[in-house]
Amino acid sequence: MNMTIGKAKAKPFLFLVFMVCKLGATQAIGALPALEFGMGFAYARTKVESAATGYHHGWNVSADANWLFLISLEDENLIKAKAEKETSSRVNMIFSPGLHAQFITMSASNWLPDGSRYRAWDSIGLGPELNLGLEFTNSTTMHKNGFLFSMAYLASFSNYTQTTLYSAYNSWFLKVSWNARIDNGAAFFAALPLEYAFRADGNSLLSGLVIGMRYEF
Repeated sequence: MNMTIGKAKAKPFLFLVFMVCKLGATQAIGALPALEFGMGFAYARTKVESAATGYHHGWNVSADANWLFLISLEDENLIKAKAEKETSSRVNMIFSPGLHAQFITMSASNWLPDGSRYRAWDSIGLGPELNLGLEFTNSTTMHKNGFLFSMAYLASFSNYTQTTLYSAYNSWFLKVSWNARIDNGAAFFAALPLEYAFRADGNSLLSGLVIGMRYEF
């Protein structure tokens, strides 16, 4: 019985090993470090059980450090065939683990029905991040466009502005981004982040628009 269970558990692992070996044998894989810095507009919706929903506006500054794995979706024979036909497009899959850091500052909320409003607040967050996406390359001009979906789990430390009230909270962070190469290693990017924060006094849903620069070494 135990041997049967052990074999059943081993099957997914063996399949994963087989796929990795198959990928390494047929695909071109490259890896390089990348840094990303961005800034943009932020919007938050905060809800606590004892009060109405408040809405905040503010700013977001972020930095990402990732290890970028580019996996070609074409085998060597197809790449050679494209070269003979002078076909210049190429597609790579992106797998990029790393770290995400951010600073958010929010204004006080709108006035609530009871005449009060949520205080302004600032927060600093840090956590592991995983990016998945596709990169499209023109082999002639070396122009690249990338589309990424990112997910992170952040630990944040916050402070209500002009007070000594501090708190810590966790949040789930999602981001959809587009980047375009403008130089050898530099790229412009635009992103739409979405964060769900489990704050001490309630839950906040944060969104926004971020633009910035990305550099691949």
